[in-house]
Amino acid sequence: MKNRRDNYLSAVNDLRHIGRWLGRKMGDRLQGREYIFTREDFLDLSKAIRYSNWLSPRVAHKKWYQKMVDGMFGPVENPKIRSRIIPLNAQVKKSKNAVVPHQLIDDFIDSAGFMIILDECLCRKGMECKDYPVDFGCLMFGEGAKTLLKGNHGRVVTAEEAKKHVREAEKHGLVPIAAHAKAEEQVMGIPEEQHHKFIELCLCCPCCCVAMKNLKYYPPDIYRHNFINVGFVAKALPACKGCNKCVSACPAGAIKKNGNKVWVQEDICVGCGVCQHACEYDAIRLVQIGKPKGGLVDYFDGLRLDVR
Repeated sequence: MKNRRDNYLSAVNDLRHIGRWLGRKMGDRLQGREYIFTREDFLDLSKAIRYSNWLSPRVAHKKWYQKMVDGMFGPVENPKIRSRIIPLNAQVKKSKNAVVPHQLIDDFIDSAGFMIILDECLCRKGMECKDYPVDFGCLMFGEGAKTLLKGNHGRVVTAEEAKKHVREAEKHGLVPIAAHAKAEEQVMGIPEEQHHKFIELCLCCPCCCVAMKNLKYYPPDIYRHNFINVGFVAKALPACKGCNKCVSACPAGAIKKNGNKVWVQEDICVGCGVCQHACEYDAIRLVQIGKPKGGLVDYFDGLRLDVR
């Protein structure tokens, strides 16, 4: 009973933070002022993230939740959010058509005309993460990202600095997720006419990230079409000792027990590499199952993106 009461009070408190952010945003619009995503907004929304992570597994099976998510993400044929999960580059089994994840990110960074690193991770800040660094922020690319500088959320970096940041993220066990989301336009005040000139490279932990933590609860259409990988899946190897650390680590719930071994349900594996990072016996690897595309932006089919 106490836990239920604490969860209820936490949800009410987090909703209060959403209300404060909305109040400031709508106030600016009603006054005809340009909305600038401030540090105060960042803190309010980061705290409100706790509510979404607490709520999703409890209501995901309900019909109204499906309708709500459909409204947020848009129809499958014209989604408002697209995410492409790029695996941790620890060990990838190469094939004739293999694309090394690092190269995919590096080429994208080289092609970007503007990039900033955020000072903090909104998700880890709100969840008060203890396992991954809160002050290790995501990367934002393109002209649309310049609006974040007005709120002093990060610093402009060079291509080499951005690449180094990604390498450090993978050492921490953070998963790169490239995302183009309508939500950023609405939340962070990115001008609509510049939204196609914006893309983010989130560096996600499986315990706090809104996308990764709730992968198991998204409706099938959203899961299959919006939160997918760039062609990698995990494969269990004969060296598996059955420690099951990969089972608990997998954010998608794709790894199953099979006696003293494990197996991967490939149709729901997002190819993030968290399982491989967790395995102490080098008993799980990432393999590429899809023909690689020309560049990272090419994985966002049907969207007009330009971050040069």
